[in-house]
Amino acid sequence: IIRSIVVGRGNTPVNQLHHKTSHVVKAHSQAIMAEALMDVLTDTEKDIYRRGRNAKSHTMAKNATVTDYRSATGFEALMGYLYLTDQMERMMEVVSIGLERCHLL
Repeated sequence: IIRSIVVGRGNTPVNQLHHKTSHVVKAHSQAIMAEALMDVLTDTEKDIYRRGRNAKSHTMAKNATVTDYRSATGFEALMGYLYLTDQMERMMEVVSIGLERCHLL
């Protein structure tokens, strides 16, 4: 989704596209987005986020704090839930709101 949004913003050199995308999908950025989105999520979406955030992890990110990593995992769990339940429009809405509120792109 992030790559699609970045590419859709116009003709940009490949290195810049990769840099922008990498910046948005790192754990710290996802954690910031997750926090900024709490007021627009439904109760079900908040539950999915919390379950993902609180799940036991057997790995650890190299360049993220434990808090950021867990929040990012919750955010990814929510995106996975929306994808698997065929709620692509809602997923795009949530990601777009998060990007706008956090000024990530």
